[in-house]
Amino acid sequence: MKLSLFLLPVLGLSLSACAMQGSDFPSLAKRPYEDGPAITDTAAPTPEMMATLPAALGNAVDAAVRQSNTAHQAFLADLPKVKQSVSAARGAAPSSESWVVAQVELSSLEMDRSPSVSALADIDALYTERLDQEFSGEEKGAATIIAQFREKIEAQVSSQQREIEKLKSSMR
Repeated sequence: MKLSLFLLPVLGLSLSACAMQGSDFPSLAKRPYEDGPAITDTAAPTPEMMATLPAALGNAVDAAVRQSNTAHQAFLADLPKVKQSVSAARGAAPSSESWVVAQVELSSLEMDRSPSVSALADIDALYTERLDQEFSGEEKGAATIIAQFREKIEAQVSSQQREIEKLKSSMR
């Protein structure tokens, strides 16, 4: 009996905190900047940057940047069509025609981004190799330059992944 008399006021106070109606609290709505900026092409290495890289390394970095940019442009070109297919499939039963078309379009979009993912893996390998060389004292510099382009390629891949995840989640 004593326990229930004590529990009743405590329970009442704890629930009253849930019912607060104050307008001092920030909205939980998504802010415009939370989607992040639209990722466009990664700038190709400048001649000044390339001069600091050994020729073979510079060519490999440039190839990765070009590969990612080309894939990103293909991804962006196909994205509106895929969004339209996914929108048409919202609420459709799995295995319905609109659902299957949307799934095929999503797969195509993932194929568009595949070279960007491959470019990221390539530049990761270049970066790691260069860091190893710099830490062992064999070579100096260039890892910072590679890291800049790696970050830009990673941003493209991440934005592609976010778009695909949004589209997939809207089909569930």
